[in-house]
Amino acid sequence: LVGKGLTGPVAPGKLDRAKAFEAFAAGDVGMLNGHPSLMEMARKKGVKYGMVPIPGTDGATPSALGVADWMMAFEKNGHRDEIGDFLDFVYSEKNVLDFSREYDLLPVTNSASRAMAASGQDKELKPFLDQLPLSEQYPVGKTSWAAVNAAVKQKIGRAVEPGGSPAAVLGELQAAAVRADSAG
Repeated sequence: LVGKGLTGPVAPGKLDRAKAFEAFAAGDVGMLNGHPSLMEMARKKGVKYGMVPIPGTDGATPSALGVADWMMAFEKNGHRDEIGDFLDFVYSEKNVLDFSREYDLLPVTNSASRAMAASGQDKELKPFLDQLPLSEQYPVGKTSWAAVNAAVKQKIGRAVEPGGSPAAVLGELQAAAVRADSAG
Protein backbone atom coordinates (compact mmCIF):
# COMPACT_ATOMS: atom_id res chain seq x y z
CA LEU A 1 0.00 0.00 0.00
CA VAL A 2 2.93 2.38 0.25
CA GLY A 3 4.71 1.54 -3.00
CA LYS A 4 5.68 4.15 -5.57
CA GLY A 5 2.63 5.81 -7.05
CA LEU A 6 0.23 4.45 -4.44
CA THR A 7 0.62 7.13 -1.78
CA GLY A 8 0.74 10.30 -3.80
CA PRO A 9 3.41 12.33 -5.50
CA VAL A 10 5.93 11.96 -2.65
CA ALA A 11 6.90 9.33 -0.10
CA PRO A 12 4.60 9.13 2.96
CA GLY A 13 7.27 10.60 5.24
CA LYS A 14 7.50 13.70 3.04
CA LEU A 15 3.78 14.28 2.47
CA ASP A 16 2.33 17.52 3.83
CA ARG A 17 -1.05 16.98 5.51
CA ALA A 18 -2.62 20.12 4.03
CA LYS A 19 -1.66 19.01 0.52
CA ALA A 20 -3.07 15.54 1.21
CA PHE A 21 -6.37 17.09 2.35
CA GLU A 22 -6.51 19.24 -0.81
CA ALA A 23 -5.84 16.19 -2.98
CA PHE A 24 -8.58 14.25 -1.17
CA ALA A 25 -11.07 17.06 -1.70
CA ALA A 26 -10.14 17.07 -5.40
CA GLY A 27 -10.79 13.33 -5.67
CA ASP A 28 -7.12 12.45 -6.17
CA VAL A 29 -6.65 10.49 -2.92
CA GLY A 30 -8.43 7.19 -2.41
CA MET A 31 -8.19 6.93 1.37
CA LEU A 32 -7.20 9.37 4.08
CA ASN A 33 -7.36 9.49 7.85
CA GLY A 34 -8.79 12.94 8.42
CA HIS A 35 -11.49 14.87 10.22
CA PRO A 36 -15.04 16.10 9.62
CA SER A 37 -14.03 19.26 7.73
CA LEU A 38 -12.96 17.02 4.83
CA MET A 39 -16.61 16.15 4.18
CA GLU A 40 -17.47 19.74 3.31
CA MET A 41 -14.27 20.20 1.30
CA ALA A 42 -15.09 17.13 -0.82
CA ARG A 43 -18.77 18.04 -1.17
CA LYS A 44 -17.90 21.53 -2.47
CA LYS A 45 -15.82 19.91 -5.22
CA GLY A 46 -18.48 17.32 -6.06
CA VAL A 47 -16.41 14.39 -4.79
CA LYS A 48 -18.36 11.39 -3.50
CA TYR A 49 -16.85 9.83 -0.39
CA GLY A 50 -17.56 7.28 2.29
CA MET A 51 -16.31 6.70 5.80
CA VAL A 52 -15.05 3.59 7.53
CA PRO A 53 -13.61 2.93 10.99
CA ILE A 54 -9.85 3.23 11.36
CA PRO A 55 -8.36 -0.24 10.86
CA GLY A 56 -6.60 -1.91 13.76
CA THR A 57 -4.69 -5.14 14.31
CA ASP A 58 -7.81 -7.29 14.54
CA GLY A 59 -10.40 -5.22 12.67
CA ALA A 60 -11.64 -1.75 13.48
CA THR A 61 -9.99 0.09 16.35
CA PRO A 62 -12.13 0.09 19.51
CA SER A 63 -11.88 3.87 19.86
CA ALA A 64 -11.16 6.89 17.72
CA LEU A 65 -8.30 9.31 18.20
CA GLY A 66 -9.45 12.61 19.62
CA VAL A 67 -7.61 15.89 19.22
CA ALA A 68 -7.73 18.75 21.67
CA ASP A 69 -6.64 22.36 21.48
CA TRP A 70 -6.32 24.58 24.51
CA MET A 71 -7.20 28.10 25.49
CA MET A 72 -5.33 29.38 28.52
CA ALA A 73 -5.47 32.51 30.60
CA PHE A 74 -3.25 33.70 33.40
CA GLU A 75 -4.31 35.36 36.63
CA LYS A 76 -1.10 37.36 37.13
CA ASN A 77 -2.30 40.77 35.93
CA GLY A 78 -5.46 40.88 38.01
CA HIS A 79 -8.11 40.31 35.36
CA ARG A 80 -9.59 37.12 36.75
CA ASP A 81 -13.21 38.31 36.52
CA GLU A 82 -12.81 39.59 32.96
CA ILE A 83 -11.12 36.35 31.91
CA GLY A 84 -13.94 34.36 33.49
CA ASP A 85 -16.54 36.45 31.65
CA PHE A 86 -14.69 35.97 28.37
CA LEU A 87 -14.39 32.20 28.81
CA ASP A 88 -18.08 31.97 29.78
CA PHE A 89 -18.89 33.83 26.56
CA VAL A 90 -16.62 31.70 24.35
CA TYR A 91 -17.83 28.41 25.80
CA SER A 92 -21.53 29.25 25.92
CA GLU A 93 -23.56 26.63 24.09
CA LYS A 94 -24.66 29.09 21.40
CA ASN A 95 -21.12 30.25 20.62
CA VAL A 96 -19.67 26.73 20.63
CA LEU A 97 -22.43 25.59 18.28
CA ASP A 98 -21.94 28.58 15.97
CA PHE A 99 -18.16 28.11 15.86
CA SER A 100 -18.34 24.33 15.38
CA ARG A 101 -20.82 24.64 12.54
CA GLU A 102 -19.00 27.51 10.84
CA TYR A 103 -15.67 25.64 10.73
CA ASP A 104 -16.91 22.02 10.49
CA LEU A 105 -15.44 21.13 13.87
CA LEU A 106 -16.67 18.94 16.66
CA PRO A 107 -17.90 20.83 19.72
CA VAL A 108 -15.71 21.29 22.77
CA THR A 109 -18.44 21.19 25.41
CA ASN A 110 -20.80 18.43 26.51
CA SER A 111 -23.87 20.63 26.13
CA ALA A 112 -23.03 21.56 22.54
CA SER A 113 -22.18 17.94 21.76
CA ARG A 114 -25.59 16.82 23.04
CA ALA A 115 -27.31 19.59 21.07
CA MET A 116 -25.53 18.63 17.85
CA ALA A 117 -26.22 14.92 18.35
CA ALA A 118 -29.94 15.71 18.67
CA SER A 119 -30.05 18.14 15.74
CA GLY A 120 -30.94 17.16 12.19
CA GLN A 121 -28.72 20.02 11.05
CA ASP A 122 -25.67 18.10 12.27
CA LYS A 123 -26.66 14.56 11.25
CA GLU A 124 -23.45 14.05 9.22
CA LEU A 125 -21.42 14.61 12.37
CA LYS A 126 -23.40 12.09 14.44
CA PRO A 127 -20.89 9.23 13.90
CA PHE A 128 -18.08 11.51 15.08
CA LEU A 129 -20.10 12.81 18.02
CA ASP A 130 -20.93 9.25 19.09
CA GLN A 131 -17.21 8.42 19.20
CA LEU A 132 -16.16 11.42 21.30
CA PRO A 133 -16.88 9.99 24.78
CA LEU A 134 -14.76 6.89 24.09
CA SER A 135 -12.01 8.58 22.09
CA GLU A 136 -8.36 8.32 23.05
CA GLN A 137 -6.77 11.74 23.45
CA TYR A 138 -3.19 12.83 22.91
CA PRO A 139 -1.42 13.27 26.27
CA VAL A 140 -1.53 17.06 25.99
CA GLY A 141 -1.41 17.42 29.78
CA LYS A 142 2.19 16.19 29.78
CA THR A 143 4.83 18.85 29.26
CA SER A 144 6.82 16.27 27.28
CA TRP A 145 4.10 15.92 24.65
CA ALA A 146 5.23 18.82 22.43
CA ALA A 147 8.66 17.26 21.88
CA VAL A 148 7.22 13.77 21.40
CA ASN A 149 4.59 15.06 18.95
CA ALA A 150 7.30 16.79 16.91
CA ALA A 151 9.37 13.58 16.85
CA VAL A 152 6.38 11.53 15.68
CA LYS A 153 5.68 13.94 12.83
CA GLN A 154 9.33 13.97 11.82
CA LYS A 155 10.01 10.22 11.98
CA ILE A 156 6.81 8.20 11.47
CA GLY A 157 7.05 8.20 7.67
CA ARG A 158 10.29 6.22 7.91
CA ALA A 159 8.27 3.23 9.17
CA VAL A 160 6.90 2.64 5.67
CA GLU A 161 9.93 3.55 3.58
CA PRO A 162 11.43 0.78 1.45
CA GLY A 163 13.42 -1.32 3.91
CA GLY A 164 11.90 0.60 6.81
CA SER A 165 11.09 -1.11 10.07
CA PRO A 166 7.86 -0.06 11.78
CA ALA A 167 9.02 -1.78 14.98
CA ALA A 168 12.34 0.09 14.96
CA VAL A 169 10.73 3.47 14.30
CA LEU A 170 8.07 2.93 16.97
CA GLY A 171 10.74 1.74 19.42
CA GLU A 172 12.79 4.86 18.72
CA LEU A 173 9.74 7.05 19.29
CA GLN A 174 8.88 5.21 22.51
CA ALA A 175 12.43 5.73 23.79
CA ALA A 176 12.24 9.43 22.91
CA ALA A 177 8.91 9.68 24.75
CA VAL A 178 10.33 8.02 27.87
CA ARG A 179 13.36 10.35 27.81
CA ALA A 180 11.17 13.43 27.35
CA ASP A 181 8.83 12.32 30.12
CA SER A 182 11.73 11.63 32.49
CA ALA A 183 13.26 15.04 31.78
CA GLY A 184 9.99 16.43 33.01
